Amino acid sequence: MKFDVYKLKTIVEELVSDMAKKFMIIDLDECTGCQLCVIACKDEHVGNAYPPWTKPQPEKGHFWIRINTIERGEIPKVKVTNIPLLCMHCENAPCIKACPNLAIKRREDGIVWIDPDRCKGSRLCTEACPYGVIYFNEELRIAQKCTWCVHRIDGGEIPRCVDICPHEVFTFSDEDDPVISELRKKSTELFPEFKSKPRVLYIGIPKPFVAGTIVDEALNEVIPECKLVLIDLIDDRKFETVTDEFGDFWFKELEQGHRYMLHIEKHGYVPRTLVITTNRERNLGTIFLQRKT
Repeated sequence: MKFDVYKLKTIVEELVSDMAKKFMIIDLDECTGCQLCVIACKDEHVGNAYPPWTKPQPEKGHFWIRINTIERGEIPKVKVTNIPLLCMHCENAPCIKACPNLAIKRREDGIVWIDPDRCKGSRLCTEACPYGVIYFNEELRIAQKCTWCVHRIDGGEIPRCVDICPHEVFTFSDEDDPVISELRKKSTELFPEFKSKPRVLYIGIPKPFVAGTIVDEALNEVIPECKLVLIDLIDDRKFETVTDEFGDFWFKELEQGHRYMLHIEKHGYVPRTLVITTNRERNLGTIFLQRKT
């Protein structure tokens, strides 16, 4: 009797029809950019096929998970964020809509996969994906991407990147898992403007910051414990901080493109007020205060 791979795929999909949908939460505050997830993905998929879900990943050119490193600010006020990027397994997936051969499918547990037997290499999905995480295998002439290691999931395991991460950056489970439910309250979409309803969400997505150093104008010395109040002129939110022993201050997690009023005061000094716009990360540099006469 001839082995029917397509029938096997149908049987497997029916078996997972009652499964809860999966979610992955990525905590950017914990990611050091060590690349172990990238290496583990290569080890799992290069030279290895997992029918019916995927054929081998090529050794070069594909990164089914990659780390995008973003440097923000100006020296010496700089922040670095490492962002693991992989298939988002979107509910509103542009790749599914773009495929002319119906090769891209969504399982009942939310996992989006490319059927390697139905893919005819149109490459339309690679162009449709707003995240740029679908790759074309030149040798096999098919599109490929992260499958969340569906072969491991069906065997009761977790994706390889989740398993290998030493910093517990990734949390992967069913959407009704209490841990996932709590983390989803603190997480957001990477690019909400895409409206793709991704099943990969992030904690700690970079937002603009404002930083600087407060200095005594006459003595040219830093001023510690100087009080700063930042007021959002759009929604009236207020943030407060004090300078450290080096006269430095940071206001983090601000809103993009908002105007803020910054009040600076210290006993014995003339207060200062500045208006700034967070159209980018702002290092205000040295801000001098004058002593009261």
